[in-house]
Amino acid sequence: MKYLTMVTTTNAAEIGQPPAELMMAIGKLAQEAGPRLIDNGGMARMGLGAIKKGKLKVDGPFTETKEVVAGFAIHELGSEAEAITWVRKFLELHETHWPQWEGEVELLEIMSMG
Repeated sequence: MKYLTMVTTTNAAEIGQPPAELMMAIGKLAQEAGPRLIDNGGMARMGLGAIKKGKLKVDGPFTETKEVVAGFAIHELGSEAEAITWVRKFLELHETHWPQWEGEVELLEIMSMG
């Protein structure tokens, strides 16, 4: 099963860029995931807005405009429990290396079209 994790944050404007130690730890976690990690990345620019009815909505795609998507990952995993384990590991890295970060990770199962 494929899972998408979507990372959102509420205090990116106040705390700036993630520390190098966190990024290195996330890189090691990605290596540990190996082929189970299909793709991942962070957003180069946050809060650009959303397209709604063909028009750019500049206040962002969320009800709370201070909440922005900060990154994502797509995993191929055997179960929902395994997906939750990876999300917990990712969040533990944030707690350890960037304790002032505020955010959450949404876990979504990707429906196969094939």
